[in-house]
This record gives sequence, structure tokens and C-alpha cells, in this order.
Amino acid sequence: MTNNKKEEHSEQINNDNFTPTLHLCNGFLGGVGKSTLARLFCERFIKLGRAFTLVDADPNYNVARAYDKETVAIWQHKDVKSAVTSVGSRFGRSLAEKEDFTKVESNLLSEQIIFSKDTKYSYLGDHLLDIIYSIKRDLIVSLPANDGIELWLDSNNINEIMSSESSPFKVVNWWCSFGSNTSQQMFIDFVTKYPNLQHVCVFNLGITSAVPNWDRFDPLPLLDKFSQDGKVKIANILPWLADPAILEAVDLGNPLHEIVKHGYQQGKQLNPIVKLKIDKWLEDNWQSFRNTGYLH
Repeated sequence: MTNNKKEEHSEQINNDNFTPTLHLCNGFLGGVGKSTLARLFCERFIKLGRAFTLVDADPNYNVARAYDKETVAIWQHKDVKSAVTSVGSRFGRSLAEKEDFTKVESNLLSEQIIFSKDTKYSYLGDHLLDIIYSIKRDLIVSLPANDGIELWLDSNNINEIMSSESSPFKVVNWWCSFGSNTSQQMFIDFVTKYPNLQHVCVFNLGITSAVPNWDRFDPLPLLDKFSQDGKVKIANILPWLADPAILEAVDLGNPLHEIVKHGYQQGKQLNPIVKLKIDKWLEDNWQSFRNTGYLH
């Protein structure tokens, strides 16, 4: 870690004036890119050497499998409520990366986190507030394919808290959409219900089921108006790299920075051209996110 990154990291951890941001990788529907978005955020924080907390609230825990294998292994032996349909997070950990990408300053969460629309389990999401208030770090939350986050937002008055200029944390709702009218309208409804959150509609250009040609895509008129009025920001996830070996390695739970550094199959190193393609893909996605003003 460079001296500048060390200073930035130290200031982030020790400065009481630091206001953490809760990045919600949202979208309600499954397969819209929430896990991919969370991976891109993790890669960005690792690239910058910034400490962050990852909470994988998806029962498939694809993001946690890639970035926090140790915690996944521990939780797999715990009595988690895996039988609760379509909800769950077993994993969360504070991560800070050094140049050798070893994890330091890790804080294992001792409780399961679940975002459920079933009030019987909704209390299991409240531990997230403990993390927000006790750990002065930005949080990346990969949400499950349900609307349980709304019950958490409502029961904890998050929209009202965000209306204060002295709010102890910020919330950015990154809503993944594959361009269908349904997913766009759901985003509009979410923005209307929670106007005090920061909102970004993230179009996943790698999905063409609803939009065969993204070059000719026009958002719904109301979403376009929201964007023009500054109520929401627009960002994109670019199509995944088509290299089958990279896709296989990612499916097996390997972070991209580790694939670039160590290879992707039994130590097989990447072609330098492929490394450049991965770096460019990451940078182009990050630039789209940075343009919103909500990600460094």
C-alpha cells in the first residue's frame, strides 16, 4: 500500500467526521446484475486500497464466495436459516486490502443478516445498523431477489434519517435493470417511495433479452425526466468479457484481481492482452460509476 493510500486508510478508520456510505446493490429481480455490480465495487475498493465492509445478503453468496472464502467456510458450519425462502445473508466482513491482496483488519460478523418481507425474520436485518454505526467504513451490500430491503428501510425510518443534513451515514440505491419496462417502473416506484436516498439506475448492457439493441434504447419517459431533473443518475454495466476461461474462473468464485495476478486455471497465467482487456473492462465500468459522483 502506498503512503498516500495508508494515509487515506488511516484517516478513514480514525476520523470521527468520516460519513460511511451504504451501497445497496438492488434490483428486486434475479439475474439483473446485482452480484456483478457488487463484485465491481469490491474490485474498485481493493484497487484503491480502501477499507470496506462486504455484506452478501444473497442466499447464493456468490460475492462472499469470491472475496471472503474464510467467512463462508465458517458460516457453512453454523446453524443459519437457509430454509427461509429467497432471503438470507450469512456473511459480512470488514476488508482492507494491501498490495499483496491479503485480508487485514477483518471483523467477522457474529449474527446472520436477512432482508425479508416476512416480519418474522425482518429483525435479522437490523444488525446492519450496528455495523453502520460501529464500523466507520463504507459498506457494499449485495441484496437478494426480493423486496425485503423495503421492510428494513421502513422499520428503521431510513428515508427520514436521510432527510437530515447531519445524517450519520449515506445510502445509495444502485438499481440494476436489464431495460424492461417492468424493471424501470419498479425503480421509479422505489425512487418515489424513498426520495431522500441517492438513486442510480444501472443498466446491464450484457443482458439483451428485453433490449436486443442497446444503441437504440430509450428509457421510460418518467425515468428520463427523473434523470434530467437530477433525481436519479444513470450508469451502465458493460457486457462481460467473453473469454470462457475467465468466465469459468469467476463462476468458481475467483476475484478478477486474483485471476490477473495468479492466473485462472491451475496456475495458468493470463495472456498479457487478456490482462489489458480485463483492466480496461474494469476501468470503463468504474468510470461509468464515478460519473454519478457516488463512487471514487
